[in-house]
Amino acid sequence: MVTREINWQEVTAEAVRVLSQYIRIDTTNPPGNEIEGALFLKEILEGDGFECIVLESEKGRGNIVSRYKGDGTLSPLLLLHHIDVVPAEADKWDYPPFSGKVLKDEIWGRGAFDCKSLGVMELMVLLLLKRGGFKSRRDIIFLATGDEEAGGKHGAEWMAKNHFDLINAGSVVNEGGVGGLTVNRKNLYLCQTAEKGVCWIRLTFQGTPGHASMPGGPTCVSDMATVIERISKYRSPLQTSPITTKFIEGFAREQRFMKEERFQGLLDGTTSPDSLDEIPDKGLKNILNSMLYNTFVPTVVRGGNKTNVIPSECYCEIDCRMLPGENPDSIIQELKEACGGSADFDIEILGSSVPTESGISTELYSIIDTTVKKHDSEAKLIPFISAGATDSRFFREKGIPAYGFPQLKVGDSLSSHLEKMHGHNERVSIDSLLHGIRALYDIVFEFCS
Repeated sequence: MVTREINWQEVTAEAVRVLSQYIRIDTTNPPGNEIEGALFLKEILEGDGFECIVLESEKGRGNIVSRYKGDGTLSPLLLLHHIDVVPAEADKWDYPPFSGKVLKDEIWGRGAFDCKSLGVMELMVLLLLKRGGFKSRRDIIFLATGDEEAGGKHGAEWMAKNHFDLINAGSVVNEGGVGGLTVNRKNLYLCQTAEKGVCWIRLTFQGTPGHASMPGGPTCVSDMATVIERISKYRSPLQTSPITTKFIEGFAREQRFMKEERFQGLLDGTTSPDSLDEIPDKGLKNILNSMLYNTFVPTVVRGGNKTNVIPSECYCEIDCRMLPGENPDSIIQELKEACGGSADFDIEILGSSVPTESGISTELYSIIDTTVKKHDSEAKLIPFISAGATDSRFFREKGIPAYGFPQLKVGDSLSSHLEKMHGHNERVSIDSLLHGIRALYDIVFEFCS
């Protein structure tokens, strides 16, 4: 197998330059304009001899596929990330969100964390393998998609429906992993092996219109308010799974928030869910809550048009996140039970995606585990279920294992790590970027050898 010594100092300089340039391309979704990001990646890949295919689901909604050819002995590996980013409130940033500014060993800008840094890691791994003449037993597919932040309709979903032959793989590495928590001198890296499904529901209430100066009792607005209050106070029944069990058992041995056996009692309900409030790290508390329960959060309310008019109709929208094993029908039934028959309403599903999960008894997961520990002697890899959706679901739905790579180095708290994703002053450290490139390089090298 042809390989060569890697000059990591040169790799770091190249990666920083590329990420800074990538961030400067404004791919805010909406409208997306991911084609500019796709063409940027295409120029770099073609400069190293890769063939690329750029596909637009609609004008400006670009996706790019490239492939490092293996000998076909083993099924392909897909390296996936998304090009689009969420909007940024520029006036609330210390530096312009699309400046790609490099300052104090950090690269600033929208997408630095979510998830153009992962894209640069994947890109650099491909370039390094090719430059080193690596003889792969698998094709390694590079896929960068649009529209992930708005559901993937113009990106991964469209690619899976229309061009699956280009991206069909045996395994997927994608975003979703978290490397953001140090507990009792252990660095805990979270590998996303499952994600909750989304079910957005609208509840519409009917009532008798009239003049607000002459109320005749409860109105559709007051009925809606009663339902919203009940949903807000509702806690779904506890649910556990093998992933949840491994997550809690993995943390129980390291955390010092409560006694180990009490922490493990979250699995069988012997420890009250109110005990989650004892965890000072809000990020960990939120992840635990989302992994143990379905969640129902009222987010949108619409009612009348004039202060002095009782409306005949109003509605609220509920963001429901369902655990693996659930479906929209079961979620609607639970929502009705949560409301307790307090009011009549019509139910409409505005959109949904099924929960998905990948097993951890695979060669790829084992290699990720080994590699994380190789690069951090105090590391511990733990699988988890993410509350948010990623493009991994489009591959898991086809039976393809997909894992959220915990690419960045551990920080002080999980909250600070998670807040960087869509928050103000998004940035990534150069040290983390290099750490991710080296770890992903070793994972791909080992898995494809």
